[in-house]
Amino acid sequence: FFSNLFLFQNDCDEEWLDETQNESCLEARTPVQAFNAGLLQHRSFERELKEMTQLLVVVSGEGDKRVAGREAYRSEIGERCTLRTIMGGCNVLPWETPTNVVDLIKELGY
Repeated sequence: FFSNLFLFQNDCDEEWLDETQNESCLEARTPVQAFNAGLLQHRSFERELKEMTQLLVVVSGEGDKRVAGREAYRSEIGERCTLRTIMGGCNVLPWETPTNVVDLIKELGY
């Protein structure tokens, strides 16, 4: 099941599935298509991120299995890159833990 593999730190709950089904509508297609397009393109933006000159914040969920490898990535980019972890999330944080994402954005001053 996709959501259990890539979205949630634990198994996807029935309430999330019910809400997904209830909220399926024409207006929701574009964000879902954009998300799926990102999965299908499956390409790294590493080169672009390394070439940028502005500060970077790489945000991961605490359940993301790739977190351990990001320290080396941060080291390559240097001091302008920081790593942050959002509790309760895994991979698609705005969907999994929207309140925590908003709190982080506010904390960063946006």
